Amino acid sequence: MIFVVRLLRYRGRPLPWREVANRQPRSGDLRVEQRYDEDLRRHVRYARLLDPGAPGHPGDAPTLLDVRLIAMSPQAFTLTGLERCDGADYAQSWLVALPRKTSVGEVGWASC
Repeated sequence: MIFVVRLLRYRGRPLPWREVANRQPRSGDLRVEQRYDEDLRRHVRYARLLDPGAPGHPGDAPTLLDVRLIAMSPQAFTLTGLERCDGADYAQSWLVALPRKTSVGEVGWASC
């Protein structure tokens, strides 16, 4: 299912809301699965955003490891976990929403 994702942190630090709102959201097919992680030597639940134009291929959003659902409302939900960047794990949160339809039937992006 296609979702719009806004990253709420950069290298573990929370981004100011104005920056989150002004950044272009990423969209794609959201998958949450479990797999074995060689670095952690255990199974982890992970979330990834797949490119909707090339099914099965990861998009440009980083994989979210040890993912948990921490908030949910009718408009959006928040996933939190760790993202691996340059061999280090950083805290990351995703604000996830459905793309909204505009009045003329085009897909617009919710301004979470």
